[in-house]
Amino acid sequence: MDSYGQTILFTLFISPCVGMVHHCACSTNLKDCKNLYQMPVDFHTAHEKCREEGGQLMSVRSNKSDEVVGFLLDNTIGHFWIGLHLPEGKCSSNAISLRGYEWTSGGQGTEFSNWGSEEIACAPLCVSISSDRKWMERPCAEKLDGFLCEGDQKNLCTGREASSVTFLDDEQCLSARCEHECTPVAVGYMCSCMQRFRPNARDPHRCDFYCTSTVCEAICARDGTMCRCPDGFVSSEKNCEDIDECESNHDCAQKCVNTIGSYRCACFDPFILVNGTECILNPKFEFTTPSHNYVVRGSLSSPGEYVGLIIFIIMAVFAVLVLVHYLRGRKAAVQECNPSDNEFQKSGSQ
Repeated sequence: MDSYGQTILFTLFISPCVGMVHHCACSTNLKDCKNLYQMPVDFHTAHEKCREEGGQLMSVRSNKSDEVVGFLLDNTIGHFWIGLHLPEGKCSSNAISLRGYEWTSGGQGTEFSNWGSEEIACAPLCVSISSDRKWMERPCAEKLDGFLCEGDQKNLCTGREASSVTFLDDEQCLSARCEHECTPVAVGYMCSCMQRFRPNARDPHRCDFYCTSTVCEAICARDGTMCRCPDGFVSSEKNCEDIDECESNHDCAQKCVNTIGSYRCACFDPFILVNGTECILNPKFEFTTPSHNYVVRGSLSSPGEYVGLIIFIIMAVFAVLVLVHYLRGRKAAVQECNPSDNEFQKSGSQ
């Protein structure tokens, strides 16, 4: 158990809704979280989804990481993308641990590998993993059952669906600080919350009251004189009503979407969300004309390219103005050198 340190596993048993986090594992400071998403996506879409949440596809570089993967995929059926891909123009090789593949987080460093086959490939491939924890090579465009993300994603690990928290530690319930209920498990102990409560985001040993709808019943004293509502709600007699944070101050760069007890950020097309609040232009944005038979595909991906495009447009407009000015001056000069017939007549009569 020492290899786990003070790792916490947030067990989110969620109905199989598209795009939901099924399992999540976090460190005690909630700065390093690993999440299992269940939604049909290809590799590149999975990579973008992780970036939108402020993370990246998971790297499995050690035995410890592989053990966390085992927990996340426990009792799970399907295949899930991890952050490993073979770059275009390269062939795999069994002579090295990663066989020429690279992590989306950068580099080829690893202390661990668990390949499911030894076939040599010379085409762009990506790697998936399943409950047997074997690394399988697949076409990157193939849609799998989900993907594994890692990063600072504590809001996902302490989300609305969480009802229990498993601590990977040698401690047992005798020394645990679970506020509601503690259950001994093989890897340590599990703190659970009663109905209508969930683990606290800062200290998962504690439990917070929460609502599943915009209006819910408050928790009141027996005499009904004092009632309590969860964060993000306001008391209205013996009920709790959701506060629309989007009508007040929020930190969203473009769009704010109100949710039950909180809010989330979104972006206008063709921008995509990063780090939960910021918006950047989608690198794959397509410039289209009104004609359905003609499409110009833009591949601008850096601020310098956008600046260069703007400068080019300005210079083109300036050049057109200079040309118009020159042509007008040229026309005036020609008229001075070649006076009209009326002007000749006037000069003759004089």
